[in-house]
Amino acid sequence: MSKKEKIIIYGKGDFAKLMKYNFERYSECEIVAFCVDNDFKDSDQFCNLPLISIDELPNKYNQSEYKIFVAVGYSNMRNRKIMYEKIKTLGYTCVNYISPKAIIDPTVKIGENNVILDGVIIEPFVEIGDNNIIWSGCIICHNVTILSHCFIAAQSLIGGFSVIKNNCFIGFNSTIVQNIIVEDETLVGAKSLVLNNTEKYSKYYGIPARKISQHEYEGIKIIKKD
Repeated sequence: MSKKEKIIIYGKGDFAKLMKYNFERYSECEIVAFCVDNDFKDSDQFCNLPLISIDELPNKYNQSEYKIFVAVGYSNMRNRKIMYEKIKTLGYTCVNYISPKAIIDPTVKIGENNVILDGVIIEPFVEIGDNNIIWSGCIICHNVTILSHCFIAAQSLIGGFSVIKNNCFIGFNSTIVQNIIVEDETLVGAKSLVLNNTEKYSKYYGIPARKISQHEYEGIKIIKKD
C-alpha cells in the first residue's frame, strides 16, 4: 500500500475549506494542517486541524516530508502570485488537485499548485504553468498555453492555439476564440466573447468584448456582492 502524501494548506478562507474537502474526498492525500501569514493567525485550529503561522512552518513540517497547497482565491489576483512565491522561497513542493471527473489528454503538461475541477476537458498539447484554477466545466482546446496564477471561471472556453498569460481572470461562461493572446493581468467579464488580442492590465466585457477600463496600479480585484 502506497504511503499517503502529507499536505499543508496555506490559507484559511472558503477556498481553503473547499480544497480540504476535495483532497480528502477524491485523492490519496492527507491534510495535516493549515498555515497563514502571521497577521491572520487568530486561533490554533481551522477545520479541526492545527493552524500555524508561516514563520513556524519550516520548523514543524520539513520540506522533504510535507508538501503545500496554496489556497488563495480570486478576490485579489496579485496575492495569488505573492503567496505562491512565498512558499516556493521556503523550499516546498506544491501539489496539484485534479478532479477524477476531469478529462485531460496524456500529452498535457501541468506545473505545480494547479486546480482542475469537475467536468473540465483539456485537449492535446496544452501547457499549463503554476498556480492556476480552472473551474468546473471549462474546455481548454488543443495547443493552448496557460502561464501562471490565473483563474478561469466555470463553463469558459479557450480556443486552440491561444495563450493566456500571467495573473489573468476569465469570468463565467466566457469564450476566447482561437489564436488569441490574452496579455498579463487581463480581466474578461462574465459571458464575454474575446475576438482580438488584449492589452495588459485591462478589463474587457461584452459580445464582442471591448476594453472598458485599466487596473495597472491596483491589479485585478473582484469584489464579492452580498
